Amino acid sequence: MDRRRARNAPSRPLVLIIDGHDDTRDLYLEALSGLGFEAIAVDDDAHAYERAWESCPDIIVTELTLPHSDGWHLLQRVKSDPRTRSIPVVVVTGQAAPGVRERAEREGCAAFFVKPCLPDDLAIQLRQLIERTAHATASS
Repeated sequence: MDRRRARNAPSRPLVLIIDGHDDTRDLYLEALSGLGFEAIAVDDDAHAYERAWESCPDIIVTELTLPHSDGWHLLQRVKSDPRTRSIPVVVVTGQAAPGVRERAEREGCAAFFVKPCLPDDLAIQLRQLIERTAHATASS
C-alpha cells in the first residue's frame, strides 16, 4: 500500500529528517523516535530526495542550510515531482532573516520553525500536520 494514500494517519508516522549538522540531526532522530515516530535521517539534499521517493515518508523535516546545496533546491524538487509532491515539508532552520518564512510558504512548506525548536514541540506540530493531510486525502 502506498503510504501517502493512507486514509488514516499512521500510528508511527515515518519522518525523513534532513540536516547537515550531525548533532542536530541525531537529536531530532533520537527524540522523534522516542516520541512515537519512525525516523530516518540524511545529511544532504541528494540523499534526501532519493530517500523521499524510495521510502515515501509521511512528512519531511529539513534545514535550509545543507552541505553542497540548500533546502530550497530540495523543496523545489520534492514539490515538482508527482511521486513526492503530496508529502508535507516542514522547515526547521536557523535562518531567521526577514522574508525566509514567506518564501517557505510560497515554495509549499507546510510549516516553518526557527531553531532552537524543541523536539516535543516539533512532534506535536508534525502529528497535527499528518492528521490534516490524512483527513484531506480521505475526503478527496
